[in-house]
Amino acid sequence: MSSKSSESAVEDTERAGVATSSADSVASVDDFESDSSISDEYLNATPISRSDSLSSIPYLDLNKMLLFSDFDFGMGLDQVSDSARKKLKDMKKKTQEKLQKLKLDSRVRTSSSMGGSGSPKFSLNDVVDNAELARLQESIILRLSKFEKRIDANLQSSATEKLFYAIAVFLIAVCGFIIGKYPKWFHIFHTVLFCVLMPIRFYTYFKQSFQYYLADLCYYVNLLLILFIWVFPESTSLFISVFSLTMGTLSFAVITWRNSLVLHSIEKTTSSFIHIMPPVSMFVIVHEMPKDFVAQRFPAVANVESWHFINGILWTSFYYTIWQVCYHYFITIKRKEKIASGRVTSFSYLRKKNANKGIGKFVNSLPYNWMQIGAFTLIQFGYQIGTMLFCPIWFRYKHACGAFMCLIFVVASYNGATYYIDVFGKRLDKEVERLKREVIELRERQSKQDESAPVGEPKVEELSSK
Repeated sequence: MSSKSSESAVEDTERAGVATSSADSVASVDDFESDSSISDEYLNATPISRSDSLSSIPYLDLNKMLLFSDFDFGMGLDQVSDSARKKLKDMKKKTQEKLQKLKLDSRVRTSSSMGGSGSPKFSLNDVVDNAELARLQESIILRLSKFEKRIDANLQSSATEKLFYAIAVFLIAVCGFIIGKYPKWFHIFHTVLFCVLMPIRFYTYFKQSFQYYLADLCYYVNLLLILFIWVFPESTSLFISVFSLTMGTLSFAVITWRNSLVLHSIEKTTSSFIHIMPPVSMFVIVHEMPKDFVAQRFPAVANVESWHFINGILWTSFYYTIWQVCYHYFITIKRKEKIASGRVTSFSYLRKKNANKGIGKFVNSLPYNWMQIGAFTLIQFGYQIGTMLFCPIWFRYKHACGAFMCLIFVVASYNGATYYIDVFGKRLDKEVERLKREVIELRERQSKQDESAPVGEPKVEELSSK
């Protein structure tokens, strides 16, 4: 029901497997500190390399994980969060210490089997222990290899994403060129993009079972704009309502719901298009198109010489009520069983998301569902009226309206940049935490093996303390 709740819900769904799980699992690297007593001098003097003493299986060099050559969105390791880089660095150090410990343990056992005679005296226990060490080392190598593959899979961009990124950048440049050079063609440019992106949005939302979001206010306003441009350009009431809704609800939704302009993502670019392009189109029609062309092509705009605030509220409330009644009838009532079975709507999503906030607590505290829906509807209507307060300024002053459009675009771009850093950084954090758990498991297995070693046999800790 909110103009931006559908896109916010989809973003939350995408981050559920990367951001949420990683945020819950991120812990301090100090928790991972081991009790390894290998001295720094030994580690510096004995760099890890391929070993022929126990097994000729080479370990995976973690330096390779520092190079993401195929990831081209400006997301190098330098731009990952400090915590992620610190965790990766410490993970590399701990893994090296683990492999060094295995190597040293192998030497200790080999020296013990020599018995000081210069010739090895192997026993059945030695063979079993060495085989166990070999399996442990091979297991570490395998897990590190899987870790590297997971990192590449999470941070690589597909060919489709690269292509769409280039197309999105090009279309932004074309948009600015048309506004400055050929404003009379901008509504056609907008319509073409609308006809291309909306079928993709419908397909993806139905595939993800998000189809009830397509009945939200933002899609309704986009439909009203298309009707005004191509069917009812002489309707003054429709123009007033579209101008109020686009400059009000849609524009402020970018700020309120943190709409993100992520150029490589068709999903998020479409969400930005839904909220940014309609107010930009209204700005071009009202302020950039020649007056004689507007009088001929959009007579409703020419008929409004000054903005009447009360009249704007009345007409906008009329079109808003039409949408709200249709929404509750076809979604809340007709689809009640499917919603109860788990299908998500804007109302159910926002009620759950804001459960711990003041408004959410108030709405959820109401005893009946119809009371909760009524309260949510009134709150949303009040939000719409509040965002309409600036419409007289946007209609009268061209430069103020243009500055507001620039602000909306900058906010969406900033949110997109934050998405790149946060989401991809958290993906790296998640993989580091996963590798941490795997290595801890291996260390526990190794500790149990050390505890079960013969009493007279020297251990790695005893040798390193000498």
